[in-house]
Amino acid sequence: MSFSGILGQDRTVGRLRALIESGRVPPAMIFHGPPGVGKFLTALEFAKALNCSHVAHREKPPAPPPPDPDDLFAAAAPAAPPPEPEPEPGPETHADCSDSCGKCLSCLQAASGAHPDIRVIDTSFQAALLEEKETSNLKIDTMREMTRWAQQKAMLSPWKVFIVRDAEAMGGQAQNALLKTLEEPPPGTVVIMTVHRKTSLISTILSRSSLIDFAPLPAAVLRDLLRAQGAEPAQTDSLAALGAGSMEKAAEAASFLKRVSALHPGDPARAFKFAAGLPRDSHKAREEVKTLLDLLLSRARLAWRKADGPAKARLTALLRRTLELRRMSERNVSYSLLLETALLESERAGIPLEDLIKRG
Repeated sequence: MSFSGILGQDRTVGRLRALIESGRVPPAMIFHGPPGVGKFLTALEFAKALNCSHVAHREKPPAPPPPDPDDLFAAAAPAAPPPEPEPEPGPETHADCSDSCGKCLSCLQAASGAHPDIRVIDTSFQAALLEEKETSNLKIDTMREMTRWAQQKAMLSPWKVFIVRDAEAMGGQAQNALLKTLEEPPPGTVVIMTVHRKTSLISTILSRSSLIDFAPLPAAVLRDLLRAQGAEPAQTDSLAALGAGSMEKAAEAASFLKRVSALHPGDPARAFKFAAGLPRDSHKAREEVKTLLDLLLSRARLAWRKADGPAKARLTALLRRTLELRRMSERNVSYSLLLETALLESERAGIPLEDLIKRG
């Protein structure tokens, strides 16, 4: 795949291609925007295009072994030299210097995840590096190791690229460890950090980085991506609307719809059973709860505009309470309890669980 596979981010991709073409690539870049809009995928394609040699890679056939003089059964040497082989055609070249060719050795290694000069730093990599279970935070030891690698020379390509995926997972000490690389970047080194909110990074990192903005995906692009991933046609429009320009949130919405369909409409314990389906990982659970609370706020505001009298008063109270719960979701709390509270109060205000995640 090349930049042509990045959908819905034409302006951002155009800016990145201009940087590659000019050769003036910032040593530190922050790809920021909503989750599920292609930040990490674009970072991979940027790294691949930056290191592309634009010359197709060909495996040479192995040369035949020389005859063994001690082998009595070896074929006799030819009386005359064999005819010279026809010259091989020249290597294919890729003219667009701002994008990857997908055929050179560098591109093939990058596509397989085996490029020695392109490293992805995330919690999965950290677990393998430190030989421990995966956690939700990037640790100072991991960033120190990245700093050590950044000082080494590139092995294959002109650029060493480090992609810190979900960089908001870095704590304060880890961010300060990364800052040492950003203050004195080694030549030919690029650090790309992907984040949902740039304010999750300390100000000294922000001041030393070039900000690359990613917008929510257009609804038409989101629908096309959902269809390509096998979403049911009857649900595509609903998922695109609930996704609000994010493939990640659309996937969460699909999970919500599935969980709701498994509940009995008259079950008084529906809110508790739905909350019990949250992921066990606290980071993922928090993100799901925040998504559901955002959906509740959107639904409550819509209902509030159409209501009057006592119904409007109930919805006003629901909006205030949901905003309070939304602020609490940013802290270390019981996310299942928080969601149960929101769903029960939503039911009392006249917004059942089914209405919460339906389109419109």
